[in-house]
Amino acid sequence: MKIITLTMRLPEGFQLPEDGRPVVSVRDACGIQISASGGQGSNVAPTEPVAATPWLHRFQIDPQAFNAGEELSVSAQMYQGATAVFLDTEQTFAWDGTDQHVDIPLSLAPASQAETAQAPAFGS
Repeated sequence: MKIITLTMRLPEGFQLPEDGRPVVSVRDACGIQISASGGQGSNVAPTEPVAATPWLHRFQIDPQAFNAGEELSVSAQMYQGATAVFLDTEQTFAWDGTDQHVDIPLSLAPASQAETAQAPAFGS
């Protein structure tokens, strides 16, 4: 078995919400989920400043089931209640056939119009 370590790179100065729920999913080229967050201590998002503790997700991959060069897609998200903190963008990388480290940059999601828009006021 080989170990792939994903390091989610957060925007500079951003700190994850303490009550946030992290979700990381890794799928193969056929869309089959091969890893999801939870279970291992290393798969916990940091609540300290980003520089002190990176957000890591580690999983094992069987070199007999996957070939070097195969594309894997990663989806990483943090939820605060039902609100997504990051843009919902899936990123892909090619497995190099060894223990591998992959950086996944994340961008903050813009506030939805529902949160910022106000109903028009009519005067009498």
